[in-house]
This record gives sequence, structure tokens and C-alpha cells, in this order.
Amino acid sequence: MIKPVTRDYIFKNFDSITSEIIEIQTAMFDDDPAYFSKDDDGQWYYDMHDAIALEAKKIKKHYSVVSFNHTEITTFTDELSRKMVDLLNQLNVEEVIMIGHVKLKFVGNPDNKYKPFQKAIKGFAELIGDITYDQALIVDINSLPKLIEIAFWMERCDSSCPEFIYFADVKERLAFNICKSGGIHIIEFDCDIVTHDVIDGLGMYFVKGHCEEKFSASSKIEGRMSKRG
Repeated sequence: MIKPVTRDYIFKNFDSITSEIIEIQTAMFDDDPAYFSKDDDGQWYYDMHDAIALEAKKIKKHYSVVSFNHTEITTFTDELSRKMVDLLNQLNVEEVIMIGHVKLKFVGNPDNKYKPFQKAIKGFAELIGDITYDQALIVDINSLPKLIEIAFWMERCDSSCPEFIYFADVKERLAFNICKSGGIHIIEFDCDIVTHDVIDGLGMYFVKGHCEEKFSASSKIEGRMSKRG
């Protein structure tokens, strides 16, 4: 099951992930307030930050990053999806919200011809029916593997899409996003359920420091492009 919903619906009904989005958007405003102009040049940027006027609920958060040893990128997303579904099943997560930290199209640069990215776009179009979609989804656990694969290639290859594409438990206990290097960035809300025992049992580990590129010897990511013009 994949159910399209509006971002406003998420903001009104799910305080935990909404609080994270508000905090990120507010930090972006604090860093560059001049961009938040409602004139012709700044309106698009203002519209992108659609939660900035909302009030964030005070929710205790714990941040961590987990990963696993796998350097073959052609099979990485299969293993990533399997491990994340196993983790979520252990935590009794049945449905998640898929939402970007800002209001941008999930597919920012459809003109990027890199084959794995084009495969991801095709998969997104088949599932959602619209590659210009910029709202949110509610996804059951059985439908999640394909969207995890798609999100990884979007984050890795499309610098015009949201930098953070979250998958948030509808029970509001945790959320995660996948970075361009394949790290799994987890937020726990008012709980401590992603323990060392759970992660160790899945053949994963907690990352100390920053995520590093593990699919090539170069720091340059093959196939990564931003939208031009």
C-alpha cells in the first residue's frame, strides 16, 4: 500500500517528524534570512520552506548513524532494503511516512541520464504516477523496499531533490533517511529502541564520525548531477 497524502496532512497529524522538519527549515532561515523574500526572486525559496511558520513541539530526540559492510553498489540497495525491513519488523513498525525536509519534487533532475538513476525514476513513476510529486506518502512495510531503493539513488545522484528524504514511523517512535554514501541516519523520538543488540543482530554497526564514500576510491560520486537552468 502506497497512499499519497499532503505535506499539510503530515504537519497536522504527526508531531515528531514535523518537529524535525520545522527545526531544519528554521535553521536554514537563521543561516540565510535574506533568501526568504516574497518578491519574484525569493518566492520559490519561501514556498519550499513550508513548515517554517509552524511551532515545533518539544520532543526529545536521539540521533545515530548505522551502516553495514557492503561495497558493491549494484547489489547494495537489495541488502539495504532487507536490513531495514528486518529492523522495522523487529520494532513492530507497520507503516511509514515518506517526506522531504523541504517542499521539493522527489525527482529534481529527471534529465540525468545515469542508468541507475533513470531506473529509480521509472520505478517512482510506476508507483506514484507522477515524477513531479512533491508531497508525502504513507507506505506499508511490504511496499517499502522499492521506495528505499529509489530514495538511495535520488539522494546519491540528484542534488536537486530534497537532501533529506525521511521514512518516519506512523507511531512516531523513529525516522530515518539514507544519505548519498549509503549511511542510515536514524532519529529516535522520546524512546531508545535502536539498541546495540538490535543493530549487531542485523549485521550492522553504529558509525562514529561522518559517513564516508565506500563505493569508489574517489570522493566524486558517479552519476551525481544538479538541475541546470
